Amino acid sequence: MKKILSNLDTIIRMITPKLVTILINAIRGGSRVILRSTVQLLRANMLTRIISCLTILLMDIIDLSRRRISKIQFIRNLVLSGLLILFGTIGWNIGASWFAIEILGGLIGAAVMSMASNSLFDRLIEIFIKSDKQCMLQVVNDCLADYPESERVAFTKQLSPGQLKKMYASKDREQFVLEFINDLKNKED
Repeated sequence: MKKILSNLDTIIRMITPKLVTILINAIRGGSRVILRSTVQLLRANMLTRIISCLTILLMDIIDLSRRRISKIQFIRNLVLSGLLILFGTIGWNIGASWFAIEILGGLIGAAVMSMASNSLFDRLIEIFIKSDKQCMLQVVNDCLADYPESERVAFTKQLSPGQLKKMYASKDREQFVLEFINDLKNKED
């Protein structure tokens, strides 16, 4: 499940800038332009990929300025965005040449290569540097040390990436966890 959520974040980071561009073109031009724009956006165009990367980085810059992510996490995200550009383009070109339908093959190739590169990068970098998520989960585990294993797992599953970012931004992270646990217990009652 964690891999799916991690890959879901990657997919959202890849799709969001394209959807924004499609929406802007839809407002400006109508259905014919939408179709043509969609096809052009899906092609492996380096300029489009760089604009997509910058759009994603804009979200990370906002999180960094709000202190919802660390500088180290920002650099990790910057490298991951670069890998998405590089391996997404490589995957697109490989997939497009292997499939009869260029766009379908390109999408499959880009998705596979992007997810594989992100997964490999995460595994390699986690050996040396912990992500913000890992650091926050460690705080949660420390706060839940007296709870049974089943309750710890249940509480941890309830934490969304957005809540972990809020926890990172919190001045008292332990208090944030305790309030979160109390809120969950109140909802159960």
